[in-house]
Amino acid sequence: MMRVFEGQEFRSFYDQDSGCIFSDIEFRKCRFVSSAISITRDPSLRSTVRNVRLKNCEMLGCTLYTAIVDDVVIDGLKTHGLRQAWGAVFKHVTLKGKIGRLMISPLISPALATPQEQRTFDEANSDYYSEIDWALDIREAEVEELDIRRVPAKLIRRDPESQVVITRQKALEGTWRQLDLKETYWASAIEGFLKEGDPDLVLVAGRRDRQFRHLVAGLKTLREAGVAEPD
Repeated sequence: MMRVFEGQEFRSFYDQDSGCIFSDIEFRKCRFVSSAISITRDPSLRSTVRNVRLKNCEMLGCTLYTAIVDDVVIDGLKTHGLRQAWGAVFKHVTLKGKIGRLMISPLISPALATPQEQRTFDEANSDYYSEIDWALDIREAEVEELDIRRVPAKLIRRDPESQVVITRQKALEGTWRQLDLKETYWASAIEGFLKEGDPDLVLVAGRRDRQFRHLVAGLKTLREAGVAEPD
């Protein structure tokens, strides 16, 4: 049975090295302030968020670290700036409705992790993604910004018009450098993607971005030039 919280504020909750499972919870119009989940440098101590629903919630100064996020729906989320996930993995996570700015990074810490700690999580996360059918469904996400890194593109359910895949091979060919993408930030996104060495990249045109029409036009240009996958 789902526990339901509505109109409540949760403040200064820090989950560290607990290996806890947070499950079967629905939050409606709740506010989360200065909190973090799954702060750890040990994969065996990462927490799990499972069967959780967020409906029209709000976050201020909150961070998702290395959690396993499984069967979660976020339907409307005010982020107050960029909210980041560090080293987390996702299975059957749906983003929909009006959402602010989100970034999913493979790094487990902005600066503090050692190279060996990062490699351990990279291997654990790669193993996790090798065994699931899909990770993220972003087809109905009305985001301001969504930056997804190192979630395999084949595991992301997308809207083909506003969310496209670029493989490393196509990016290395360099055709995109000759295209007119000046009204977008796609060139810098592809450049950064090449530096990171990931096998593929999903570019997301945020439906709530003021430049949405230009961004979609840029994605169309990339697709017509054979840089983005044809879908």
